[in-house]
Amino acid sequence: MPITFKPIELFGGAITANLPASYADVSNIREVPDHQEIYLDASGFSSVIIEIAERVSDPPTDQEALKFHFEDIVDEHDTSRVWHTDVAQLVHLPPNAPCYTLLATTTPPPATNGNIHAKTPSFTAVLLTMIRLEAQSTDIVVTVNIPHIPGHQEPSNGEVSFEERKFGSLVEDGIKIRDEVWRSLEVRDWGLFGGGGDVL
Repeated sequence: MPITFKPIELFGGAITANLPASYADVSNIREVPDHQEIYLDASGFSSVIIEIAERVSDPPTDQEALKFHFEDIVDEHDTSRVWHTDVAQLVHLPPNAPCYTLLATTTPPPATNGNIHAKTPSFTAVLLTMIRLEAQSTDIVVTVNIPHIPGHQEPSNGEVSFEERKFGSLVEDGIKIRDEVWRSLEVRDWGLFGGGGDVL
């Protein structure tokens, strides 16, 4: 089923991007930190998080910064694995703003004493994009989270295999969402990052 997208104003309109029309702004139901925008699938469990983060400069390479941002969102008790990293292309950003992406999975620890919650995912696929804005001392981190919950969404018949690049329909939809963000994300007001609003 095709995904319908609509333009969304983020951070008071300073950034715009196309997100699924079925996704709802989480700030309408609970408090969200000022440096984040969170949109949740109203009919499922997937989400998109856009975060304005301080630029990571301690790891000396962009790949290490990408790994840092991923590890920052992983629960300390979860097991994680990065399956793929690559360079990303965001068409509305300056050409000297390097962008990188990764595909990873996180898996919660086994439940103890039969304490299994009905909505606990067997694993969550993570599509993370990092946009490096050196002049603004900022990293924009866009994360598409796709939980796989037993009995919901994906059939548990072995069709999902990251080793064989069989991602299943949920992750394929997540890739479409990520790619649409790449095509549409635009900074409308560089003053969001301070420094007088100068572009790179």
